[in-house]
Amino acid sequence: MSTDWKFFDARCKVGLNVKQAPGPNSPYSVDELLGDMDQCGVYEAMVLDCLSMEVSPKDGNPRVLEQVKGHPRLHPVWVALPTGTDETPEPAEMLRLMRQHRVAALYLLPNQFRHTLDDWCMDELLEPMNGAGVPIFISYDEVGPLHFGTDQTDWRAVVRLCRRWPNLPVIISEYRIRRTQRILYKAFDACPNLRLEVSAYWLHRGIEYITQRWGSQRLIFGSNWPTHGIGLTLPTVACAQIDDQDKCNIAGDNLRNLIRWCEPEHPKIELKPPADPLVQWGQTGIKPPGIKLYDNHGHAGGTSGHYHVPDGDAKSLIREMDRFGVEQVCLFSLSGVFTDETYGNDRTLEYIRQFPDRFVGFTLLNLHRGPDFMRKELERCAKLGMRGIKLIPSYQGYPEEGPNIDVACQWAHDHQQLILNHWWGGAQQVRRLVGAFPDACFFTGHTTPLYAEVMKDHQNLFVCSCPVLEPRIVETVVSTVGADRFLFGSDLTDLPISWGIGPILMSRIPEPDKRKILGDNLKGLLMRYSLR
Repeated sequence: MSTDWKFFDARCKVGLNVKQAPGPNSPYSVDELLGDMDQCGVYEAMVLDCLSMEVSPKDGNPRVLEQVKGHPRLHPVWVALPTGTDETPEPAEMLRLMRQHRVAALYLLPNQFRHTLDDWCMDELLEPMNGAGVPIFISYDEVGPLHFGTDQTDWRAVVRLCRRWPNLPVIISEYRIRRTQRILYKAFDACPNLRLEVSAYWLHRGIEYITQRWGSQRLIFGSNWPTHGIGLTLPTVACAQIDDQDKCNIAGDNLRNLIRWCEPEHPKIELKPPADPLVQWGQTGIKPPGIKLYDNHGHAGGTSGHYHVPDGDAKSLIREMDRFGVEQVCLFSLSGVFTDETYGNDRTLEYIRQFPDRFVGFTLLNLHRGPDFMRKELERCAKLGMRGIKLIPSYQGYPEEGPNIDVACQWAHDHQQLILNHWWGGAQQVRRLVGAFPDACFFTGHTTPLYAEVMKDHQNLFVCSCPVLEPRIVETVVSTVGADRFLFGSDLTDLPISWGIGPILMSRIPEPDKRKILGDNLKGLLMRYSLR
């Protein structure tokens, strides 16, 4: 079996963007990109300049040529605008310049530059690009001072464009596709020329699902560096349960085929050996023998909800856990977040009854119900085998520092249970809670270094790793709170297990610290807290 997938990253951006604070753990330059590519095992990358996305292609398109000059592993990409102004060359001249400078692809940013994809707006540009076979990336992300959102793509406009130009390679790329995922699938059905750049697709076994239904030729590897770290999507592809040829296609061959029109140079690359066996796992998809993981953040979601979850039943989850060496998962309801939490808790209990040694059940609470209802549900679920508590007030519209938070924490303290909250609020609130309820063990639901000072004074607060989005955040958290207080969380079935372990595997921290985070820390806590 081959394990050298020759990764070619379709989505990277260089330049100091508007929100960035430069530092060793906040990369933005060409040299830092190349360093992360070396660490993760990426051969080549397509590169945009932040000026093209945040200000104007008139500024950024020429600068990216200078940025990548002398770096044959990096291929320049331009942003295009509707014709009719002096900001970019007319289409025929743009195509000529792209050939001259081997500019591999064009990006369209309809939201950022407030243009439509309709024929009267874009077809003058697209006609020569279609004749040459230029790949067109479409991203509805708004960058600059605005926050990235999810589900931004206008699928009606995309499908109309694809149908007008059925031979034009069109690739959708955005921050995250979540609740519009079903529309993506219908767009695949409608448009054989439509493809997806995978950094937008954070879904449990999603790579497998699309490959099986539409074929691996529909997927293009990309990281969205430095908004995201390469360690998210690369291990997700490397560890996917698909054929070797499909992995090669997604990792780089699909993209190399798409950019042949500009006759790019692909230099011979000798990558450095992986820094340790865990980096090698992330690069190749081959797990080292004997490693065991413990996961503090998982959802019993079944196979349907606001979005479709492939292979989300209990038996399928166990198969996936076995594949990654996950011994146990702290499990709570996904459906109960948005509706009747007693229904959701019953679903979690079904998983636990089937596999009591693999799933550690947490009772999901809705803090709107009030103290009496909350305590009754905690009693009911504890008698049926639940061992911890899950809170998510920010999703349910309850104040993050409302009084019913204390009801749940008091229960966890009285029963020496683990309690996980999606977000605990400000540092002063956290300091008060962990001090007032010292026999409870507090987990943050998602990665943050904001409670570092609190953690110095209190030993019952731990940080979950899901999801580690930006490059080198693992290093930041370990440097501020220590590897002993950082816990691996996958957020399955919302996210792939590989999406969760990847940034830890690829991080620049000692291997023993990685092993603590991946399993040893939580294993110890499960032996001390939430015992039946």
